[in-house]
Amino acid sequence: MAGVRLQNLRGLAVHDERINVVTMSTVPEIESAIEKLSPAQQREIVGWLESRLMPEPPAMLAALDEGIRSLDNEPTVPDEKVRRKIKTWATA
Repeated sequence: MAGVRLQNLRGLAVHDERINVVTMSTVPEIESAIEKLSPAQQREIVGWLESRLMPEPPAMLAALDEGIRSLDNEPTVPDEKVRRKIKTWATA
């Protein structure tokens, strides 16, 4: 393996100084590989997929930031009061 730069090899797994080519080209193969990951690694994949499939537009991010700032700076309504209001709204 002298002279081989492992960081430049994509899709390869190195184990005990042997190189195994890992190929996955179908959804079932990918699903099977994901099932073998830890829950934390699976959450990383979910986050990656969400960021690629549903990118958050800048306007939405700005609105979320403003909402978080308002929670820090403005008075809030206690949970119980909101629950009472919801009951009256639902029966109206």
